[in-house]
Amino acid sequence: MTIQLSDIDIRQLKIFRAVVESNGFTNAEVILNISQSTISHQMRNLEARLGINLCERGRAGFRLTEKGRLVYEETLQLFKAHERFQYATGELKGKLSGYLNIVLIDSVVTDPECPIVSALNKFNNRDHNVTISLETALPGDIERLLLDADTDLAIGTFERKLPGLKYRNIYLETNNLMCGCGHPIAQLNDSAQIKLAIKKSRKVTRGYLNNEDISMLDHDPEIAIGVAQSLEAQAILILSGSHIGFLPIHYTLEWVNQKRMQAIIPDEITYKSPFYVVTRNSPRKSRIIDAFMADLDSAIAERPGQKSF
Repeated sequence: MTIQLSDIDIRQLKIFRAVVESNGFTNAEVILNISQSTISHQMRNLEARLGINLCERGRAGFRLTEKGRLVYEETLQLFKAHERFQYATGELKGKLSGYLNIVLIDSVVTDPECPIVSALNKFNNRDHNVTISLETALPGDIERLLLDADTDLAIGTFERKLPGLKYRNIYLETNNLMCGCGHPIAQLNDSAQIKLAIKKSRKVTRGYLNNEDISMLDHDPEIAIGVAQSLEAQAILILSGSHIGFLPIHYTLEWVNQKRMQAIIPDEITYKSPFYVVTRNSPRKSRIIDAFMADLDSAIAERPGQKSF
């Protein structure tokens, strides 16, 4: 029997989604701002309505059943379709109305070369009623979000290029080889001694760079290489005085000024990281995306020495 969804069904599906994404009733209570007993009541009603046992809960914790997992996946598709319908009809009115989803790699806010702030400023000077969703993620997660159509565009650095995505180089980020001021290299002045110390030092790279940064350095294969999944995690290891590694110049300025970190032979050793704006090869048709991309293009063109893409 086909179920005709009512407003109550939609509300209960939203509760179900929150329970799944927060991994249990207790966490969902905080997110939904309703009591756990109300959540349990609504979940029981939804299960009765669908005739399906959606999840197991008890001392062993929260777990989706196989049918519950399928219902959750269909629920996501339902909400996506509902959102697309709302915003598509909004655009038909002639005014920019709808949503714009953007994902960035972490810590670009301190980078004066990154055009995102200027582009958002230009876009928000337009007459629009657009909900802008902005988040940060790792490059691999960003590409997945794009391929799954969960975001419209992204800005970041990507060592690999996936089919189905369009990458446009927009600027280069300069990274210096950094050490904490407690690292032995920080006490050296002779270039030859520093280069020998570099070879013998522990190094840390970001996992998504696939060792592209530290591959340019001499390294003793007997010494383990640390891996961080974010700039902050990498900076912590460098600040500890145990590792050296490449960090963006803009990101390190505060620590350098505090004399907690210093660049190692910056006139000779740098790593250039290309940044891209990435979209799907076949993005959703949207006047909103077109308008923002035009503003991003304009922001890039206004920077000295830069060309629009």
